[in-house]
Amino acid sequence: MVLAFACLAFCGGMVNALAQLQTTPIVFTTVPKLVIGHLQSGPGTDFPVHGRASLTVTAANDNDTLTGTLVYTLPDDARQKIAQLSGKALKDIPSNISVKNATASFQRGTACPLLRVEVLLKDADIAGTKLFFDRVSLDIHETPDQINQLFCNWTRQINARRQRQGIIAAINRLITVEN
Repeated sequence: MVLAFACLAFCGGMVNALAQLQTTPIVFTTVPKLVIGHLQSGPGTDFPVHGRASLTVTAANDNDTLTGTLVYTLPDDARQKIAQLSGKALKDIPSNISVKNATASFQRGTACPLLRVEVLLKDADIAGTKLFFDRVSLDIHETPDQINQLFCNWTRQINARRQRQGIIAAINRLITVEN
């Protein structure tokens, strides 16, 4: 029994020491996923855009949402269509658009091994044209990595309607290391 407490104290001290040694923040980005948007090129006409989106998490929030930067990669045909619609040169149309401070929510009932998050984004401005989204759904896959496990634990607590502020704080400590 004494040995068990000694081991627990030693291991707990090691985890605390390791946490204090972290000097660089962990950058967590979802795997890029196909997300379909559409450009309205005129009344009643849409041009579908088959781009890839990912979210780099910058904060875990107490209201069970994530804040981050959404990056949407435009395929060449969409860039050409945007250039045509805007009257700009193709070189002036970015291949990626970034939306800072995007908010994402976990889908109801999502659980590991595959967590689904919905990014609350309806449109984005690209060189003066609007790209509209019906739905931006991204995935977080379960891995042995600490941050992925924290996301799994967070959704487990959400689904069980249990306290989760400690998990949220742990995620924020990993992604924003204070000096």
